[in-house]
Amino acid sequence: MKTNLKPITLLVLAAALTACGGGSGGGTTTPPASSSSSSSVESSSSSSSSSVESSSSSSSTSSSVSSDGPIAIEPDFDLYAITPSDFPVGVAVSAANENYSIFNHSDAAERQSVISRHFSQLTAGNIMKMSYLHPQEDTFTFGDADQLVGFAATNGMTVHGHALVWHSGYQVPDFMNNYDGDFAAMLSDHVTGVVEHFETEFPGVVTSWDVVNEAVDQGAGDGFRRSVFYNELPPASEGEIPEYLKVAFQAARDAAPDVDLYYNDYDNTANETRLNKTLQIAEALNEEGTIDGVGFQMHVYMTYPSLSHFENAFQQVVDLGLKVKITELDVAVVNPYGGGGAPALPEYDEQLADEQKQRFCEITQVYLDTVPANLRGGFTVWGLTDDESWLMNQFANAAGANYDDVWPLLFNANLSAKPALQGVADAFTGQGCN
Repeated sequence: MKTNLKPITLLVLAAALTACGGGSGGGTTTPPASSSSSSSVESSSSSSSSSVESSSSSSSTSSSVSSDGPIAIEPDFDLYAITPSDFPVGVAVSAANENYSIFNHSDAAERQSVISRHFSQLTAGNIMKMSYLHPQEDTFTFGDADQLVGFAATNGMTVHGHALVWHSGYQVPDFMNNYDGDFAAMLSDHVTGVVEHFETEFPGVVTSWDVVNEAVDQGAGDGFRRSVFYNELPPASEGEIPEYLKVAFQAARDAAPDVDLYYNDYDNTANETRLNKTLQIAEALNEEGTIDGVGFQMHVYMTYPSLSHFENAFQQVVDLGLKVKITELDVAVVNPYGGGGAPALPEYDEQLADEQKQRFCEITQVYLDTVPANLRGGFTVWGLTDDESWLMNQFANAAGANYDDVWPLLFNANLSAKPALQGVADAFTGQGCN
């Protein structure tokens, strides 16, 4: 795996890795209300602005600001190389024949170069989900995922697997919806088949999994989402978590004892109800010895939730002795769920870029301040460039807001680095977030 040395970027030739099976689609194909596991309401706070140039020039990882085209910096650092060697810094990517695929897009080579320079871990936005890997009971299709995991292995990166069990209709294989056999055994076989494949074919590369994604629904009577998994394997008794969570986590633990296993959900920082259900799941699985950590999706905004919300949520997981992983970070510059209708899109000028830089810095800093080193699962940014973000479709579908861009990520559409990248670097290098 990568060490904190500047890598020699290896651009893997897609033709050398055969892609077969596994669905492929356009970009981050997402249903309303959840990214490739995401939400509608989640974020953090505080920002004051200072000039990008002045805050950058005082940093040991300083970067010059470009005045041509999008607001950009020219980083003189590799992001993963200024983090602790055991701290995964990840990015979610599209692959196979998806839009923005790092193998088939028109700028695929450039995308691979930026990714292998700045990140040490990959997450598949779609192609490692259920229906892509296991479309029929007796058929697994690993070709597309193997191409991505192979790229990670060749470039000294790890992979965070996403996700073994997820309720979303387009992601549940048809054979599971009307299964007439032993559902628990079938679910266990599904998890085992997927996990063991990557353990065998790419040992040591897939180092963690979102085992179950988004099992909470605060609108349900007991707070757990109704799905085919819940319906077939509900709680054994009142007050317990659904049995399918126990089955899935036990199967994953048995298949890969040394891989970190996470429960992943959204809107579970400021939303106390969702946080408490997340903690209930984590505590129950911790008693079974089958969970290693909690994933916080963190699709957040410039002023919501507050940093104290993040600190509180992270601390409660730390108190359980479990790891904290930020699994799907993005910071949109507008919040269409704040009431009063969809806000107008602001101009993305140097002041807004600097405020977003500070926001990314503060989120990173509160994570580092709250989570001790041995419980840091790392963090993943949900997408590489602003134009590929799932949020534009999400906002349009769920809030009736049509935005050309909400600039939520670390790189511009032309793959130039944004001041936000400097903000993350400043937190890792102790420069402060002013």
